[in-house]
Amino acid sequence: MATKSEIARQYIDFQHERKFDELLELLADDVSVTLPMVGTVKGKDAVGKQMKSRPPGQHTIEWGDPESDGEGVKVVGTGSPFGPVQIVFQFDAAEKIAKVNVGLAGGSNGGTLGQQGFQPPPLDFRWASVPTERPPLPRDLGPEGFTLKKADAGSYAWAPDHWPYQNDTPRGAWPAAPEKRGLSAPYTIYEKYEVWAENAADLYELAIRERWIPATEVAWGSIEALPEHVEAALDQVYTYISEQQYNSNQVLMGWLKDISYGYHEVKLYLATQVFDQARHCEAFRKRALANGGGLGVQMPGFMNRTVNAAFKFTEYVCYVNILRASFLLAIAEFGARLGRSQADRQLFDGLANDLNRHMAYGVEHLKFYLRAGTDHIDRVHVWLNRGEAMYAADLRRDKPLREAFILALGDTVETGKEGLKELRQAQLQKYLLTLKAASIYNRDERLIHQLRDVIENP
Repeated sequence: MATKSEIARQYIDFQHERKFDELLELLADDVSVTLPMVGTVKGKDAVGKQMKSRPPGQHTIEWGDPESDGEGVKVVGTGSPFGPVQIVFQFDAAEKIAKVNVGLAGGSNGGTLGQQGFQPPPLDFRWASVPTERPPLPRDLGPEGFTLKKADAGSYAWAPDHWPYQNDTPRGAWPAAPEKRGLSAPYTIYEKYEVWAENAADLYELAIRERWIPATEVAWGSIEALPEHVEAALDQVYTYISEQQYNSNQVLMGWLKDISYGYHEVKLYLATQVFDQARHCEAFRKRALANGGGLGVQMPGFMNRTVNAAFKFTEYVCYVNILRASFLLAIAEFGARLGRSQADRQLFDGLANDLNRHMAYGVEHLKFYLRAGTDHIDRVHVWLNRGEAMYAADLRRDKPLREAFILALGDTVETGKEGLKELRQAQLQKYLLTLKAASIYNRDERLIHQLRDVIENP
């Protein structure tokens, strides 16, 4: 008959090999298993389900020899990212495992692990004496209240050029000792120039105050039946806007996890941009479905793929917050001519207001990025070249959108074509003025010829 130490070793081997049926044979029917962050699971069936649902471990733990203390068995292992761990087994009269307690081994952080599970170290007050700044109480806040910028005063406002921590250490907090910082976060951006904009905190507050709710704040009841060709034209435009903003949204969500905690103002602002883009996708999709029409034809997608393929965050900003936002804003500013109802005009107004914030971040970020390195201007022009070429490829090949604008902007084909040319020129001017605001003054001379051609010959 196997000894308790041998049964403990079998348990560990079966778990490593994921031989759960054999492992369950070692357990009592009323077994209880206590795991860190999971808690206690009771009963053989529940323990079996919990074990089988866990993915295989990514870290190989080297287990020592089981040690018996008369009533139970302890096994200590090394190789865990959290330090030494141990398993304490207790048995019933039939030599079945009745209790399993898993936790950190005693001494790794001052705690102990016995038959009752992990015991934390004695409480003290040393954590409260760290030399972090104690800011004054907020007073005389004014109508804007306790804003992010007012809260992040003194040392808490200092965002270093390079963020030194690879985990989630909050900016301004006293960092834990290196051996106690835990696992790294998924950040890849640690340089300030890659994301920073001086207006990020203010834009965050503005976005919170100016958020709008399409479901309840748009006068959907104001939409009236339109001639079939007009409704189809408008729905094609709305489909185009919704699709672009969906693309911008899903790619930006992927970038957020890459930005380290040291630049939290930027992360918080960008979260509002994600919400804005989701709102635009929602709102214009709803409008296309709201008046007996429906979604139109998918755009060619050259620009969408370009946004997806951005290797650098600033490259994404060039495509979305500068180029795409400029061209969409010009469309929104034509809302009085495109829209046929109060709801249409509210949608375009809301879009324009949000896009102005997105462009304000893009402008300030580009200005900061360009100041950070003499070679950065060349990189920006390369990204603009690519973005302009792909945007022009979309516009040139998107016959449904071109014809939709002609139908929506004029009572005749000729007046519609004139309206489309006016729109294209407004889009180009908006784009070039945005670049000038970002201190890129000579883009007009370097404009990709395909984009200039599609503007002049829409």
